Amino acid sequence: MAMVLPGVSYDETLLTQASNDDPVTMPLFIGYTFPGVAIPVTVMQPVSVGSLTQANSLFGQSGTLAYSLRHFFENGGRQCYVLSLGPGQGEPAARLHALIGALQAPSMLETLLADDKTGLVLVPELSELNEVNTFEGADTAEVDVDALWYQGWQALLTLCRQAQQRFALLELPDSPAQAVTLTGQSFSADLCQRGAAWWPRLETSYEDEASAPVVLSPLPAVAAAIQRSAQDNGVWKAPANLPLAKTRRPTQSILTSPALLDNQGVSCNLIRSFVGKGVRLWGCRTLLNEENTAWRYIQSRLLVSSVEHYLSKLARAYLFEPNTAPTWMKLKGQVWTWLRQQWLAGAFFGTVEDEAFSLSIGLDETMTEDDIHQGKMILQVRLALLAPAEFIAVSLTLDLRDGTTSAQIGGQS
Repeated sequence: MAMVLPGVSYDETLLTQASNDDPVTMPLFIGYTFPGVAIPVTVMQPVSVGSLTQANSLFGQSGTLAYSLRHFFENGGRQCYVLSLGPGQGEPAARLHALIGALQAPSMLETLLADDKTGLVLVPELSELNEVNTFEGADTAEVDVDALWYQGWQALLTLCRQAQQRFALLELPDSPAQAVTLTGQSFSADLCQRGAAWWPRLETSYEDEASAPVVLSPLPAVAAAIQRSAQDNGVWKAPANLPLAKTRRPTQSILTSPALLDNQGVSCNLIRSFVGKGVRLWGCRTLLNEENTAWRYIQSRLLVSSVEHYLSKLARAYLFEPNTAPTWMKLKGQVWTWLRQQWLAGAFFGTVEDEAFSLSIGLDETMTEDDIHQGKMILQVRLALLAPAEFIAVSLTLDLRDGTTSAQIGGQS
């Protein structure tokens, strides 16, 4: 914005990244496309979808993926990407087993590592595991549905741990007994902070060919709500108490399933119906069920991932600069300016800057002589996410030898 004062003129340029450029809240739908329904798209290559009209032209108007994209856009989703696995084949149980196998394949990790435009990962088709035992003609006598749920969760969480800036959107089985079984499974703390789960499925206002209500995974609506909340209020705003559109009711009620409120096992977020207020997302917890940690909240995990992504992008401009004090001060100054803007917008706690964030870079401060000789430039950032003086540490390393950047997140201090 250009401003003119008596005898002085200057231009002010905001460093804040446009919200629609932040990949952390950009959804990536993974699933099968069916012959005769979708216009062919390239398999294992993310395709940008910016409207419901475009989604219909690429993936048709029926089937799990098509309905999921419709629910996403009609709940306020603005853009997403779709990763097609090709046409799904075989009986439902065999197809879902193959879907989980595709998530576990090395090619899936390679695809995610090569993609820097998305952050939220969801597979709405896994919701069909709820119907495996009801498909007509399906031989499911030997199918261990509980094991498939666990394998699907494990595959997605592992992908999100290995691929930068990823966060898994998961759902629990509709059956309260199966849901309690899954929440009681063993998942490491590192995996649990990389995803969140919602329960139950949703009965939508859409109707299938038989005029029956279409029941969908809650995840497309959840992805839309997270994206909309981040763009309207900031990624640090809790994506909870948000209304869902085109939704008649949840398929289950927590009032008849109190066992899910037990604090044992991983955390889950409920979707509830309130008289006069409609159907709403109720909760913003990651899977991590531990006290006194910022990683138990979705907004904290997404905020740190967003900061990590932006700082890595900003630091690339200094990859070929001399690894000396003037360069360090330039980088520190730009990072400080951007973090201050985020703090003023409400991203961090603290009434003064020193309580909200701190920066460190320099010889004998974040780097040794050996680090400098090895071509490493290390910036350390501490962010107050919970309360003043409780910080999350982010260490950003620029390797001047091969032109790469890497970020490492520490715990609270």
